[in-house]
Amino acid sequence: MSDDSHYELLGVDAGAAKDDIRTAYQEKLANVRAARTKEEETKRPSEDVLRTARDEEARLRSAWQVLSDPVQRGRYDERVGVNGARPADVDGDDADGDDVDGDDTAPESVPATKRPRRPPPAPLPMAEGLEIPSTGRRVTAALIDVITMAALWAFIFYPVTLGAGLTKGVPYLITEVGSMEFVFLVYLILPIYFRGQTLGKRYTYTMVVDRATGDLPSMSAIIRRYIIPAAAWALLFVSGALLALIYATSFLLNRDQVSLADRFAKTAVVIARYKPVRPV
Repeated sequence: MSDDSHYELLGVDAGAAKDDIRTAYQEKLANVRAARTKEEETKRPSEDVLRTARDEEARLRSAWQVLSDPVQRGRYDERVGVNGARPADVDGDDADGDDVDGDDTAPESVPATKRPRRPPPAPLPMAEGLEIPSTGRRVTAALIDVITMAALWAFIFYPVTLGAGLTKGVPYLITEVGSMEFVFLVYLILPIYFRGQTLGKRYTYTMVVDRATGDLPSMSAIIRRYIIPAAAWALLFVSGALLALIYATSFLLNRDQVSLADRFAKTAVVIARYKPVRPV
């Protein structure tokens, strides 16, 4: 096992339990982030120190992603030779010493023609160590957000229109559209900008981050992420709300679980294993 192994990086033994690995990962990540925050708060933060801290965070997240998954951990152990494991790419016939071409008496057979399998699409570039949540988490978070936003909008819209006696006309339309956009602002845009989480994402321990860095997304990225569903809801009302829901849950149609909103904004929904920061 090399000095640069995931186990060495986290400071745990090769046979450590997952809970011990998680504890070591969280402690290491907290220390690195504390050092990074301290450097950022200085009058003249060093770019070299900040870059080193970011690289260290990425290596820690990558190590945890591998060692927390039994399948990935088993493959990694075979690759680096943990506990005497053989490399995973050793051919079974050659390892047994059998010469597959040496038996002249073997009956000839015509290999079946197999249709070449289309390779899976290349994954989108993403910062190391980011963990994609399960579909169940994503769906639960989406349902919580949709229900909460609808309730919040109704709580604002109906008392205003009923209290003012608005039933139609331009004032009614302005109130309807304005309350919708207000809900988008206070429930989606601002919480994602400051914490990377809405209520649904906090409940499911997920968050929205910049796909390339793992940091909090910029305001422009957040606006790009929500501009289409916000416009659809405001302009098309009921049908627009349905369109916005389909747009938001489009991750169900992609193998990499990246929605159309995330593709457009270059963001990603990941498991909240750490507290994202806003780049200086």
